[in-house]
Amino acid sequence: MSDEQTTQESNESTDTEVQSTIANDTGEQNEVEQKDSTERPEWLDAKFETPEQLANSYNQLQQKFHSRRDEIKAELVDELNEEASKEVPVTPADYKLEVQDEEGNNLDVPEDDTMLNWFRDKAHNMALSQDEFSDFVSEYMTMQAQSGPDWNVESETLGEHADRRLERIDAWANSVLGEPDYNTFASIPASAGMVKFFESIMELNGQPKFNMTSTTEFQEAVTKEDLQAAQRDEKYWKNGGDPVHIAKVRAMASQLSRQRDRAS
Repeated sequence: MSDEQTTQESNESTDTEVQSTIANDTGEQNEVEQKDSTERPEWLDAKFETPEQLANSYNQLQQKFHSRRDEIKAELVDELNEEASKEVPVTPADYKLEVQDEEGNNLDVPEDDTMLNWFRDKAHNMALSQDEFSDFVSEYMTMQAQSGPDWNVESETLGEHADRRLERIDAWANSVLGEPDYNTFASIPASAGMVKFFESIMELNGQPKFNMTSTTEFQEAVTKEDLQAAQRDEKYWKNGGDPVHIAKVRAMASQLSRQRDRAS
């Protein structure tokens, strides 16, 4: 083999090695550039190295936001409750009954009234203020008044002494009935029919018919003349007499007898 041929083959080998080296360097560079492009997207902010860091940072920020939001909400609720509690009476009994009728007159309700105490307990449980309690009770009493008979209308049926007649049957019931029975009586809505009914009951117990003896006083006890008038009534003797009327006459006679005993 000639020296020229040997030299040519040596040069060709060297060129091949150089080209191979260049190709390898170029491939590695492309691989690095491709790897860098894959690991860091163009949209990723410079302060984050990976998308995972961005996601973690976002999740932490979201958690802090929700946590702070819940804290603010709790603080606001506490402030509202604290402000509202300032207007709530200390105990149910501290609620005052400040209710007026349509004419602006104060309505009197006994302190031991069962319904009033029930309203007080419920209002305190619901943390109602004094004004809210008054509105609550006022609305209830208005509804009750609208659902029952109107005494202004009923009294016209009974005449000018309607109020005295109502007072009379109330005084009688209070004197002859026990507390539970009287409470039941007192819960009956006042009406003309109710007054007349109890006046009849009173007569069966020896009480006189309602009779005003002056402009301010009514007859409170039966008289001998009342008994004699009742005996002359045909209901007492005709066809054997009316049992109800006969019972009234007997009660009147018994009442007069007791009056004589007390007088002697």
